[in-house]
Amino acid sequence: MMDMKTQGATGAASHSIWNLPEESSSHNSAPSANHIPSRRIRLASVPNESDLSERMSDLSVGEDLDEPSDARRGSGFRGLLRRASVSIKNRKRRHSHTIEERPSSSSSPWHRLRQAASFNRNSRLLPSQFTLDGPVDSCSDIASPIPGYGGAPPVIPIGTGGAARATAAAQNLFKNRQFLVSEDTQQNDREKCYCRVDFIGTLPTELSIQILAHLDHRSLLNVELVCRKWASTAGSQHVWRKAFLREKATAYAMSGRVKPGSGLGVPALNPDTDWKDTTTTYLMGHTDSIYCVQFDESKIITGSRDRTIRVWDLKTYKCSLIIGPPEVINDPSLMTASDGTPQHYSSGPVHNRTAQSTPQTASFPVHHNASILCLQYDDEILVTGSSDSTCIVYDIKKGYKPMMRLRHHTAAVLDLAFDDRYIVTCSKDVSICVWDRHTGEMIKQLRGHSGPVNAVQMRGNTIVSCSGDFRVKLWNIDTGKNIREFSGHTKGLACSQFSEDSKYIASAGNDKIIRIWDANTGECLKIIPAHENLVRSLHIDSISGRLISGSYDQDIKVWDMESGRLLLDFPKWHASWVFGGKE
Repeated sequence: MMDMKTQGATGAASHSIWNLPEESSSHNSAPSANHIPSRRIRLASVPNESDLSERMSDLSVGEDLDEPSDARRGSGFRGLLRRASVSIKNRKRRHSHTIEERPSSSSSPWHRLRQAASFNRNSRLLPSQFTLDGPVDSCSDIASPIPGYGGAPPVIPIGTGGAARATAAAQNLFKNRQFLVSEDTQQNDREKCYCRVDFIGTLPTELSIQILAHLDHRSLLNVELVCRKWASTAGSQHVWRKAFLREKATAYAMSGRVKPGSGLGVPALNPDTDWKDTTTTYLMGHTDSIYCVQFDESKIITGSRDRTIRVWDLKTYKCSLIIGPPEVINDPSLMTASDGTPQHYSSGPVHNRTAQSTPQTASFPVHHNASILCLQYDDEILVTGSSDSTCIVYDIKKGYKPMMRLRHHTAAVLDLAFDDRYIVTCSKDVSICVWDRHTGEMIKQLRGHSGPVNAVQMRGNTIVSCSGDFRVKLWNIDTGKNIREFSGHTKGLACSQFSEDSKYIASAGNDKIIRIWDANTGECLKIIPAHENLVRSLHIDSISGRLISGSYDQDIKVWDMESGRLLLDFPKWHASWVFGGKE
């Protein structure tokens, strides 16, 4: 019993040492208050369950343990048993896996000793970064690491486990943000030179115009929306002239000097030309189909099925003169429509390009009584051919007064051409007539076609003609004989053209194909599938090497004669058939 008392006293003494570390023993060998015994000594001081059960079996069952007095509470077997039970209870609580049983005062000395004496270092509790719902971002509540002083890196707090990882993650996030900001700053610095400089306002106007002249017309319209300065510079006529010539014209190598503006499809250079306003303008006035047209820099002359010839001012787009039979000229509907609106006017997308006119009228005893099918003029005369099988020569310098009428054809005059000596006409009567320009006398009549001769053209003493018999023929005026015949078309021909250098012939018709021939050898050089319907009109510009075609499919197209490539297309510019197109 004394041994048990001794062991109990030893256990109690050891227990009181850990519970009260500030007390010290009177012996020299006793540990100090700040000294922490080793793990083996602490384990030896804890009583196990078998010892406690032996002690409890020796106790008296009859003793009153329920209500001990204050004098006996800390002494005797009851005090020993109470102290032992407290030790066992604390020992079980120290190894508990239940979160609620763990002490909350983590800063007390007893808590630190209990953590050090724990037998199970690998607790089964979930790590702090995990919950029952899944992983938790350990750095979600950390905005950034502690910033350093000056250029020093952020300070990482000394910690263990999740705190260190969270701090490292926060530092990485902080570094990434700094890198992104630095990258954006560097990019902005690189882009400053061209993103934040108004070169149009900074450079001289001449240089700005040269720069903008390289843009297409759509880009120029967008440039004008930037600001007033940009709009003023981009609206320069020099800029739009460059854009127009680059997109709508092609330059060709020439053996000699070419007059500026010629061969490009635009008039000679004029500083007053509104290059930006290159739009379509419609001339209204004829009361029926227009069969023929010719123009120069100042006027346009048209012939129509309404039996009239109209002269238009190319600058004002007003009709200045109407020539026709008396019954047509005196008709009130010639000037105004049934609703009272003017009959002669021009319309365009710009308001100042829309003009109404009350033209002068002229009626002479010599006039056409049927449709005007063809016409041609120069500085002195105007020659017209009609369905009435005659031609009339007008003196332009005398107010378009008729000079003579040419009579010999027995059917409609379908086409004509003239030079300084001759007037050549072709007819539905399958013949070609050659007339003296000055006297109006017929010199020769050429026959050889088996169908209506639909087109004729002359170069020097050579005539080219095409017919509904699918053939193109070359004639000599002096001898009146057929020089060469060009075969290849599969349907009737409606038009033909002779190049100004007399090297090439172009023909087209109802087979919808344009053929280009070598005039000297008769070889077909190029076959161009041109339109979806009959090709009614052809015109060759020998300087630029371009070919213009008009068709019953309502399209006007511009071709490169050498390659056969389509350069320009004006689809459905007219509401009906296209009878003629010239450059």
